[in-house]
Amino acid sequence: MTKKFAVISDVHGNYKAFEAFLEYMEKRPVDGIISLGDYVTDSPYPERTMALIRDMRNRYDCCMLRGNREDYLLNNAGNREGWKPSSANGTLYYTLQHMTEEYLDFFASLPTEREYEIEGCQTLYLCHGVPGRVRGNVHEEEGLKEKVMKELKYSCLLGGHTHHQETDRLYGRTYINPGSLGFAVDGVGRRAQFAVLTGTAAEWEAEFISIPYDVEGYLRDFRESGMDEVGFTLNKAIRKSLLTGINYFYHCILEIDREARAAGLASIADVPQSAWDKLEKKFDL
Repeated sequence: MTKKFAVISDVHGNYKAFEAFLEYMEKRPVDGIISLGDYVTDSPYPERTMALIRDMRNRYDCCMLRGNREDYLLNNAGNREGWKPSSANGTLYYTLQHMTEEYLDFFASLPTEREYEIEGCQTLYLCHGVPGRVRGNVHEEEGLKEKVMKELKYSCLLGGHTHHQETDRLYGRTYINPGSLGFAVDGVGRRAQFAVLTGTAAEWEAEFISIPYDVEGYLRDFRESGMDEVGFTLNKAIRKSLLTGINYFYHCILEIDREARAAGLASIADVPQSAWDKLEKKFDL
C-alpha cells in the first residue's frame, strides 16, 4: 500500500501562489495535504489566504501546524507590542489589522509540531522549524540539522521555515523540507514551491515541485491594498525577493539587527529610518 500527500509550508499570505497550488492539485489526486505553518503576514489581503485555507480544508484531509508568524500575531493580540506603519513591523501591523477573532482562534487551535500516523506508512514527525523550536533554521544554524536528526525518535521529519527545498538522510533517518509556497528562496524567483510525498511501510520519498503563478498581479496588490504605504523597507525587500528568489527580507533583518545591537538599542523597532534607507540603497530595493 502506498499513500500520497502534498506538503506545503510558508505561504506568507501569497494567495496567488496558493491558488496556483490548489489548481495544480485538482488534476493530481492525493490522500491529503500536510501544511507546516506560516500562512499569513508580509503580504496584502490576508483574508484571501484565509478563504483558501477554508477551501482546502473542505476539499482535502488536512493536517495543519502553525508557524512562528502565527505566533507573532497571537502574542500581539490587541497590538500590545505597538506595531505601526514602519520598516521594522509595518508588514506585521498591516496583517494584524485584517485578522478577525475567528482567524486568530483558528491559529491558536493548531499545534507547532506533532506526530502524524498514516495507515500502512512510517509515522511522520511534523514541525515548522525543528522539534522544540518553532524558529529553528537548519539552513542557517550550523550543526542544527545533525543534532536534531541524531536525537529524532522517528524515521522521517518534515520541517519548513527555511524556505529551501531539501531532503537529507542522516543517522538512518530522513529530513524533508518542501520549501516555501509563497516566498521561495531558490535564486530564481516567480515560483511557488511544495512537495508531494509517496509513502510506504518502508520509507517516504519526496518529489519537489516548483510552479509559476501570477506574480505581476500579486505585486499590484501591494500597491492597491495600501500595504506599500505601511511596510516601507521590508515591504520593498519582500517584493524584490519574490522576483529574484533571493531573501532580501532576511538580509535586511540581519543587518539592521546588527546595527541595533551595536547601538545598544532594545530592538530593530528603535533603529531610525535613515539606517533602513541605507539598506534600500545597498540592496537596490
